[in-house]
Amino acid sequence: MAEVTLQEAVQKYAHDLAEQVSRFVKDISELEVRTFTTPNDQVNVLINNRPDLDEMATKGNIALRAYTKISLDGDTTVCVPQDANGEVDRSVWGIHQTMVQLAMTNRATMLRAMGDAASAALSALRKANE
Repeated sequence: MAEVTLQEAVQKYAHDLAEQVSRFVKDISELEVRTFTTPNDQVNVLINNRPDLDEMATKGNIALRAYTKISLDGDTTVCVPQDANGEVDRSVWGIHQTMVQLAMTNRATMLRAMGDAASAALSALRKANE
């Protein structure tokens, strides 16, 4: 009886993991980094209330300053900020590039973790079915 219970538990774990992997693949298919600037008085609003960023941008409470989207297949869209003279705003661009690198590192770490979890689940399923 305990063997059946173990097998059922492993199968449930594998099923739940498969659902999580499916959601994860949808989420990770595009990496998107948006860098905003905002007046000082809006920072607490962002931290405390987690408002809709699109709505805040429409109201003028935040300004999109740089944008990067990287698809899993490598297709990339980048919007680089300019200052009033038409030059690249290097301070905003530097912050944005750092955030893109962090997001890419996080995505790679998550992909490895999900791969490891899926591999462990398949191994456990094989053992449970033996």
